[in-house]
Amino acid sequence: MTAPSPSQWPQQPSAQPPGAQHPAPKNRKPLLIAGILGGAGCLLVLLLVVALIIVFAVRGGGAGGTTGGGEGTPVEAAPEEQITAAVTEYMGALESGDSTRALELAPVDDSSALLSTEAYDAALEASPVTDVEIGEPVVEYSSSGTISVSYTVDGQPQTEELMVYDAEGDGTWALSRGLGASAMVPSALGGLGFTLNGEEVAIEESLFLLPGAYTPAVGAEHFTLSSEDPLTVIDEAEGLYELEPALTEDGLGAFRTAVQDAVDGCLKQTTLEAGCGIGTLPATTTDGWTLTEDTVRRSLSEEGRRTIEKMEATPRYDEPTFVEGEHIGTVSTEMDCTKDGQQGICEMILGGGMSTPSVDMADPELPVTWS
Repeated sequence: MTAPSPSQWPQQPSAQPPGAQHPAPKNRKPLLIAGILGGAGCLLVLLLVVALIIVFAVRGGGAGGTTGGGEGTPVEAAPEEQITAAVTEYMGALESGDSTRALELAPVDDSSALLSTEAYDAALEASPVTDVEIGEPVVEYSSSGTISVSYTVDGQPQTEELMVYDAEGDGTWALSRGLGASAMVPSALGGLGFTLNGEEVAIEESLFLLPGAYTPAVGAEHFTLSSEDPLTVIDEAEGLYELEPALTEDGLGAFRTAVQDAVDGCLKQTTLEAGCGIGTLPATTTDGWTLTEDTVRRSLSEEGRRTIEKMEATPRYDEPTFVEGEHIGTVSTEMDCTKDGQQGICEMILGGGMSTPSVDMADPELPVTWS
């Protein structure tokens, strides 16, 4: 059997009877307006989504920096802001008495020795840094700037200009130096166990001192200082250079006793050589008398004894434990003598005076030397 050809397929009946008119096309404007409105709505939604994406992107990028930026790449603060922040934190550490933090923010030159944290904190507590005001920073070059700070220590107002710099060129700014002073303990205080706020310091060594008050003292027996009042340090430590060693009242009494004992010992000597700087008597006088050994008699005037009783003592500058007194005066001297078989008593008219005594106060025996 063969399949029928397409011309033989049965035909569908027409949906429209023959001769009928085609209906007029419908109005399409509502559809066009609806399409436009629908497209605009989609566009608005799309724009809203893009805007939200941008907002969240900005928030996400700005979370890691001061002013925002790309993802994972924070933007650094401006130099002026960093300078102000660094100085503000430093001055805050001083105000709060935190010497450790202050020295971290403004390191000290390696050539200067440092005290302990306890000594610095005690200084800041005794004379606090107050009334701090920080000025506007000035960036002078790409890697350095300055900022003015005013503050008060021990009632003394002070204004300083601090330098801040970007040493590594990486956008991180730090103080080049802080407040305080470098000072050197004079050699006149050597060997006395000199201390500041209870901590012994080396002599003739550069020492850095933060602003504040430091109490000076010495540990050596018999000694004190010309002043033990606290030394106020701001930008200088002038009071440190004005300190001088002195004997305590007990020390001065021990000094005078040592000198008096030495003088008494010398006066008891009956030999031509006596000591105490008196000088050795000649064996023969200029007019031919021969002095008899072990017959010399020496005595000190009342004026001389009063000199010892009221004698002032001055520590030597280069060796303060070696304390020098005053010239005592003339010693009356007589002795037996002979000439051509005649015996007599000779007297020294000129000379015979004692020298100036010095006592080594560091030696428990308090030995006396004469010059």
